[in-house]
Amino acid sequence: MSFNLTKFESSVQEGLELLAIPFDSSQLNQLVMFSAEFFKWNSIHNLSAITDEQDYLGAHVMDSLAVIHPILKTVQKGLLPKHAQIADLGVGGGFPSMLLAIFMPNFEFFLVEAIRKKTAFLQHIKGRLKLTNVHVVEQRIEHFAQQRPHSMDATISRAFTELKHFIEYSDPLLKEGGLIFAMKSQKITVELEGLPISHQVVFNDELKIPFLDAYRCILSIQSMRKSNQ
Repeated sequence: MSFNLTKFESSVQEGLELLAIPFDSSQLNQLVMFSAEFFKWNSIHNLSAITDEQDYLGAHVMDSLAVIHPILKTVQKGLLPKHAQIADLGVGGGFPSMLLAIFMPNFEFFLVEAIRKKTAFLQHIKGRLKLTNVHVVEQRIEHFAQQRPHSMDATISRAFTELKHFIEYSDPLLKEGGLIFAMKSQKITVELEGLPISHQVVFNDELKIPFLDAYRCILSIQSMRKSNQ
């Protein structure tokens, strides 16, 4: 798994500009450092099946960053606080929330992952990047929810599980009126047919991902459950 630093940095800048994401040199350096460390760790610990630099750029990095504007749209609509706490369920090697934390410093991210080799990497890279808005949680989602019931403004997941299961995992964590951000790699008409009546889709954004020729969308779903349910 090779990593061409100069080429990668140039491609990242291009992708950020295509996504219309403002950034400074510090954020760009953090993203490049994250990626260099990810490549090192992946060659030893198998954090991801993706080992090609270009595939990684599109399928991991740009795929993660493409959800920034849809999330900010919910803030603009008053559905999410400006300093929201978001739990990333089954975060794996850090996608999307470790990257979101770099470019969304006003948000607080809880990266929930039960596999130790992955949380070891997340703790390592959190320290290297000095990200104070990241909390690595080495627990099963159910146990985290028992400790922090109805404490999150939102949850997010990138193709972690079927939508109905993601909602089931999310509900015990969410505040009343909280949001569920479901990142999907296929049209989910059938899954949406089974959406509980206690939840409503407020946005369904199809995403155009730089360096990735594949379907992507993000659903913003609001939980209408009372927090004591």
